[in-house]
Amino acid sequence: YPEKSTTSKLIQLKNIIAVDYPESLDLISAFIDYQNNKSLDEQREYYIKTFDVQASCYLDIGYVLFGEDYKRGEFLVNLSNEHKKAENNCGSELADHLPNLLNLIDKTQDKIFVEELAYCLMIPAIKEMLKTFVDKGNIYKIALELLLIVLEKDFAGLNYEQFKIMANVKDCFVNQDK
Repeated sequence: YPEKSTTSKLIQLKNIIAVDYPESLDLISAFIDYQNNKSLDEQREYYIKTFDVQASCYLDIGYVLFGEDYKRGEFLVNLSNEHKKAENNCGSELADHLPNLLNLIDKTQDKIFVEELAYCLMIPAIKEMLKTFVDKGNIYKIALELLLIVLEKDFAGLNYEQFKIMANVKDCFVNQDK
């Protein structure tokens, strides 16, 4: 969510990108250009429009992976336990909220958990999230593309199976001939 400190954090991020992910400098530069050309109120309105009101995309990874299925509830319970172990405060958001998961990755000491979370769940979810953007120039689509590049590079070569997101399937009991 855009804050006054966002611009300085983006400059720090650009420095990291320049060293570790130089192929992605154009993405972070586009995000910084956007930030520099919009007021904080305009940035916040755009964020809310993208993720909350008439959302183009949902930031709750469990919802992206499981929808309203009971498995999301189990996922949330397990994630909440991991957040507590890592002393990661989720604030008013759920445990599967993308920014909370990014903080969890940074704070947890369990390397295997981080690898499985990032590679098996977050990467497939972010790929699915990117498909939902109608406006291809949405600045948050660009931010998610950058995040995907970072995660795929940082977690490349792992011997885990990624979560397969099921497409919406018609109810088996519905007569599809009608």
